[in-house]
Amino acid sequence: MIGLVSLLILAPVAVVFLYAFATKWFPSHWWFPQEFGTRWFERLLGLGNIVNAMLNSYLIAAIVTVATLVVTFPAAYVFGARTRRDGGRLVRLIEGFSSVPLAFPTIAVGIGLLPVYAKLGLLASVPGVVLAHMVMAVPYALRAMVGAFVMVPPEYEEAARNLGAGRFYVLRRVYLPLVWPGVMAGGIFAFSWSLNEFVLVLLLGYPNIETIPVQIYQFVGGYYLHPQQAAALGLFLLVPTLALMFLVERTVRGSSVVPAGA
Repeated sequence: MIGLVSLLILAPVAVVFLYAFATKWFPSHWWFPQEFGTRWFERLLGLGNIVNAMLNSYLIAAIVTVATLVVTFPAAYVFGARTRRDGGRLVRLIEGFSSVPLAFPTIAVGIGLLPVYAKLGLLASVPGVVLAHMVMAVPYALRAMVGAFVMVPPEYEEAARNLGAGRFYVLRRVYLPLVWPGVMAGGIFAFSWSLNEFVLVLLLGYPNIETIPVQIYQFVGGYYLHPQQAAALGLFLLVPTLALMFLVERTVRGSSVVPAGA
């Protein structure tokens, strides 16, 4: 079963890498290329619209990540504190409502936002795309961070407050050093979601805002099919996400939130 799961995970990634670096294929051996090279990357980097799409993707993903953490960090603190106080009944109800966007297809969310954005003048703008991405990124980040706050013993905050610490000081000096693995996990969720999102950008940002997924769609849709360039461009989505996940794994390994009641 482990081998089957590994195959299901790694096989699509391996195909993307093969198509991205393959410059010539065997006539009979369709499953493995004859020559490797960086021709597709050189061709992509020579196109100005591709470079702009990369800059847009990374910039929007970074803004979405920071804005999402700013919103979810205090919210996760409140949810975590209320969970410890009343057993989590109210928190589960509110958190369930916060996850409602995840129950809808992304295209349905985009269609719902389309007339609102048209009235507010947010169509085809960076702030509009950032807000649309946050609608879906906040529930993911919130779920990752609430669990970290729940695990912090309430005695830590009580001791700090008894010594005269304010709410902001407690969040910054007591909670943040303990819940930062959850904060990093929430940031990774937000960044990955924004970096890979296609439908919301196409509905609410195109044509002024182009990102890597939109450019990939243009290579594999419309009137022609070019899987090699699409795969090469897809690595600019895959590699940063894998690098961040590896960095978080190495950083978080060996550190954990102090369990409640310790």
